[in-house]
Amino acid sequence: MDNSEIFRTLEEAFAATFIKELIPGILHNFANPLNGIMGRTKLLQRRIEENVKKMEEIYPDAAAGMMEEMKRIRTDIRSISQESESFLDIFKDVAAKFYALAAKGEDNINISQLMYSEMRFVDFNLDFKHDIKKNIRLDNDVPDFKGNIAELSMTFWALIRFAMSRARASRMKEFSITTEHDNKYVSIFIKNSGDALPAASIDALMESVNSGSQEMPDSTIDRGVLNAFLILNKYNARINMFSEESFSTISIGLPYRNKRPKRKEI
Repeated sequence: MDNSEIFRTLEEAFAATFIKELIPGILHNFANPLNGIMGRTKLLQRRIEENVKKMEEIYPDAAAGMMEEMKRIRTDIRSISQESESFLDIFKDVAAKFYALAAKGEDNINISQLMYSEMRFVDFNLDFKHDIKKNIRLDNDVPDFKGNIAELSMTFWALIRFAMSRARASRMKEFSITTEHDNKYVSIFIKNSGDALPAASIDALMESVNSGSQEMPDSTIDRGVLNAFLILNKYNARINMFSEESFSTISIGLPYRNKRPKRKEI
């Protein structure tokens, strides 16, 4: 075994343990100082306002002379507070993704919330963030259904990444994701601009999906799509893939129980 093979073995071992063993600690270690920064910033902002008010009451002339400087300090503190909140939002996006990937067992899943989280995480890919025009339409009233959040997060990440990559390679660079529901299914439509996928490739893919085979007879479509569809088969999903003019669409319908699970009263 040469050095490159040894390195690859170590790299694979690291990747295999990264999510479950390291990420929880990393997120915890980031959360503590971030919460401290935000708390201290709010406290500093309040103290500045209180002290400026006292100065204006006790030393009005001095307060008037320092007005411009105090205004700049207030502006700087507001900026720090706003940037801290932006950082917190980014942290939440990362945390949500990795906590989802580490989830075990089944839980109630809201597909619109899951798609929202996945699309927020997509923005960490700067090529996707800046190069693609995105249209996101999510039905906030979709019913929950039982599923494993980790495998569905990975499934939809693979499908979104496939569609995003095709959109980025196209002339129009457009991508859309839509959720909706009827009395039987919650549905997800992932659409991207780009050359039409060959009908023969789609047929070959769906044949593998329907037979439960992991064989990929055609390399036109990413293997991640096949793996994603195989997981969705576990949920008895209706899966369709088709191209129209300059757009391709992945359509998925996930069955749910008509009666929504009762939520615990708080």
